[in-house]
Amino acid sequence: MIATQPYWLDGTAPMAAPLQGVVSADVVVIGAGVCGASAVWALSRAGVKTAWLEGRGVCTGASGRNAGFVLQGTAERYSRAVALTGRERARMVHQTSRENHAAMEAVIHELGIDCGYMKRGSLQLACSEAEEAELLESAALLCEDGFCSEIRQGSALEPVYREAGFRVGVHIADDGELDPARFVRGVARAAMDSGVALYEDSPVVSLDAPAPGDVVVRTAHGEVRAQIVLLCTNAWAGELAPWLADKVDPVRGQMLATAPVPPLFSCPVYADHGFDYWRQDEHGRIVLGGWRNLDPDGEKGTAEVLHAGIQARMGEFLERFPALRGVLVTHRWAGTMGFSRDGMPIVGAVPGLPGALAAVGFTGHGFGFAWLCGAALAELVLEGTSPVADRFRSRRFAS
Repeated sequence: MIATQPYWLDGTAPMAAPLQGVVSADVVVIGAGVCGASAVWALSRAGVKTAWLEGRGVCTGASGRNAGFVLQGTAERYSRAVALTGRERARMVHQTSRENHAAMEAVIHELGIDCGYMKRGSLQLACSEAEEAELLESAALLCEDGFCSEIRQGSALEPVYREAGFRVGVHIADDGELDPARFVRGVARAAMDSGVALYEDSPVVSLDAPAPGDVVVRTAHGEVRAQIVLLCTNAWAGELAPWLADKVDPVRGQMLATAPVPPLFSCPVYADHGFDYWRQDEHGRIVLGGWRNLDPDGEKGTAEVLHAGIQARMGEFLERFPALRGVLVTHRWAGTMGFSRDGMPIVGAVPGLPGALAAVGFTGHGFGFAWLCGAALAELVLEGTSPVADRFRSRRFAS
């Protein structure tokens, strides 16, 4: 099955023409999702001459194919993150995602971006007794480490969830949501107004970055010569940087959106260890995604195709809520995310490409980390160092 257009991209038009001929820039950025938008915005504010290449259109990759969640933390529940990485690193990573949200919120207000941004928190729901115990443990650890979390069970859990069979939830008050395409495209417009040269429909066919100051990026009809190249391509990172090929895996996610319905869900929801997620947007539509665990091997790769079995299961899930029985599904689509080997972003130098820096591998939480990571790339260009890049340094994978 071929994926349909993401709901978020309905009615969008191209923002720029393809690259033609030879262009010179101080920095060339590849990838026009949230990470690339952050990098070019920071560079434009510093007066850096920047060329920005996108193979399709702004926010047509994973950044425009998700549910629009702005969550804190990684894909792992906090208790699991602590067990995997240790208490100190888990807390640092969690705090970084909160800083990422604050930075996004600030630029939304600064630029006046109309992107349906809301800060209603998020709700994590348990689908089994084992997951209930995990949620309760995570909530306790979050509170101990200074983060907000509220256990909701019994009458404290909203009836809409209890009636669907859920018993325990944890509400995270500081989380947010937005229309991802309107956000990224809003930043892109501001960057272009500040002098960034954007080129859409310009997939990169070759990249030479043997040293800083000697970078050449070629497309079908042109090339950019620059001092340095920033790779913000996430799932496609390994196609341009061989060193990243076995460190970032392309993983597909299925999505759907319904026709508008009366208010039902008060905030974004994660369930079944984050494999199932949904929210009701500003227009009343239910945006639902997940169930990748039904066919993890089948949902690998960069092809944005629908998975008939998973889409059917998602439709069945809607029936758990009486108010959604028979609701019209208006959009179905898929998107490809970049999952890193250890579930953390990869930021910094790219071995084998001395003239390149990368920020990739956001593991399904691009809107939780990518804005700060894109800004970190700009900081590395401008200052030679970045605290965020230090937290997620690419060299941790060097043998």
